[in-house]
Amino acid sequence: MTTQYGYDHANYYVWRTPDGFSIHVGLRMVRELSAQISPSGETCGILLGRAMTTPFAATIADDFLVIAPSEDFETARSAAENDGRGLRAIGYFRSQHDGQMKLDARDLQTFDKWFKEDGNVGLLIQVPRHGDSEAALFYWQDGQARPREFGFGFPFDAARLADGHPGWRFPDPLEPAEKAPLLSALRQTLETPAAAPSDGIRWSRLLPTAALVVIAIIATQALLISKRTKPTESPATEAAKPAPASARVTPLGLQAISQPRQMEIRWNPVAPAILSAVRGTMSISGAGITDGIRFDTLALREGYIDYTPKANDLHIRFEVRAANGVATTESIQVAGLP
Repeated sequence: MTTQYGYDHANYYVWRTPDGFSIHVGLRMVRELSAQISPSGETCGILLGRAMTTPFAATIADDFLVIAPSEDFETARSAAENDGRGLRAIGYFRSQHDGQMKLDARDLQTFDKWFKEDGNVGLLIQVPRHGDSEAALFYWQDGQARPREFGFGFPFDAARLADGHPGWRFPDPLEPAEKAPLLSALRQTLETPAAAPSDGIRWSRLLPTAALVVIAIIATQALLISKRTKPTESPATEAAKPAPASARVTPLGLQAISQPRQMEIRWNPVAPAILSAVRGTMSISGAGITDGIRFDTLALREGYIDYTPKANDLHIRFEVRAANGVATTESIQVAGLP
C-alpha cells in the first residue's frame, strides 16, 4: 500500500525566498528526520517530494532517505523514486554539530552533480552539543546555489514550526499571509447555507452582514498588529526613545535583527545604490575578530544574510560599488547581543 501525499497547509513549514520561490517542508518529515539524526556523527541523505511551477514556483519536501557513507547514491535515489509513491528526489540534507550555517565546497559539489535543476533544495541541519537544533534552506537557481552565503536559520522542531516562525511561516501557499484569515472568514460567511425559501431570505440580504464581518476582521487584525509591533509605554518614555534604525531613511537601509545564537543582517534590495551596484563587501568586527563577506549582484538583490555573532558587540560596515566606481557605505553598531 502506497502513501498518498496531498497538501494540508497546517502540516507544512513554508520558507519563502525574496524572489517569490517557496519551499514547503513537511512537519512529519521534520519529526522523523530529527529522530534519525546521529548525535555524534554526520547524517546525510536525499529529500523526496514534489515540484511545481504553476500557479507559483514551489518545491515540497514530503519525505527523506538516509544514505550510509558506503551506499551508492544513484542506486538509492533510483529506488526511492520508483517505490510507487510518486515522489522524486528534490534535494539533499546533511547534519553538522558545529560551524556556520553556510554551504561548503562539498555541498556545492553535491548540488552541481546531483541536484542542478532549478528549484532543488539543500537542507543543512545544525545539531549542537547542547540546546535545540536549527536548520537552514538553500536552493538551486540559474546555475548556482542561493543564498550565496548564510542560510536563514529556523528551529528544526516540528512543534515549534507548527506554531509558525517569524517572517517565513505562511499558513497557505496560495494566499498571502496577511490575507488568509480575512479570506477564510469571508468564505465561511458566504458559504453558510441560506435559510429555507419559506423564510424569504435571499443572498443579496446577507451582503451587508458579510461586509460588516470583513470590516470587523480588518479592524481586529490592525489592532493585533499594532499590539505586536508597539509595546505599551508611557508617553514620556515613548517620546524620549530615539527612532528605531529600521525607521530611518538611509542609502542602504542597513539593519541587524538579533535572534537566539544568530543575527540577521538586512539591507534594502531595491535601494538605488543597491540596484546600480556591481559588487559589495561587508566587514563584521567584534572582540578583535573581523569577518569579511563579498557580494555579487545576485547576492545584493537577496537583501539579507544570516550571521553567527562571535561577540556581544559588533560593528558592521557595508559598502557597495557601482560600475563607474562610485561607492556607497553605511555602518551600524550592534550592542548587547545575547
